[in-house]
Amino acid sequence: MLSKKKWFLAFAFVLLFYMLDRLENNDVLSTNYAESLLAPQKPSEVYQKVVAWVNNSDELINVSAPITPPLLEYKSIQPFADGALLSIDESQNLHASDNGLIIFTGYTRQTGKTLSILYDSGETATYGFVEDFQQLPYTTINTGDIFASVKNDLLYIKVEKDGENLETEELVEWLTALHE
Repeated sequence: MLSKKKWFLAFAFVLLFYMLDRLENNDVLSTNYAESLLAPQKPSEVYQKVVAWVNNSDELINVSAPITPPLLEYKSIQPFADGALLSIDESQNLHASDNGLIIFTGYTRQTGKTLSILYDSGETATYGFVEDFQQLPYTTINTGDIFASVKNDLLYIKVEKDGENLETEELVEWLTALHE
């Protein structure tokens, strides 16, 4: 966003050029500055210089690709109910694999503290046996955002894609694809 100073200076320049043009057209000034500035080839050069001056900022912007941490790290995976149980070595945060919306946070009999995310890709991922929720229900999340934490124990995960739950082998592929 432009600062007030730059807006004021831009307005002052426009006003100055307008007054200069009017004064030269009324023969009050005998210069031809406005004519040379408004010549067919000149406005683009002036425009480029003004844009470069206005957009010049002291602020440095670092440019890099976003670093997406892995969703989670686990030792082993076992089929369980409609999903799978993952054996976790150490406590860790769970990171979103894609942009999405948290559609459920609560407690279920089968999986304890549970959280479900509807990802923009159309997949619905459910995580059970989580320790703490970092986000509230109906909160949007971005790729890499932390949404929950898990203790060094077990984590339940179920992914529904196109109306069908992924099998254990497909879950392994889904989790592996997140690391690449």
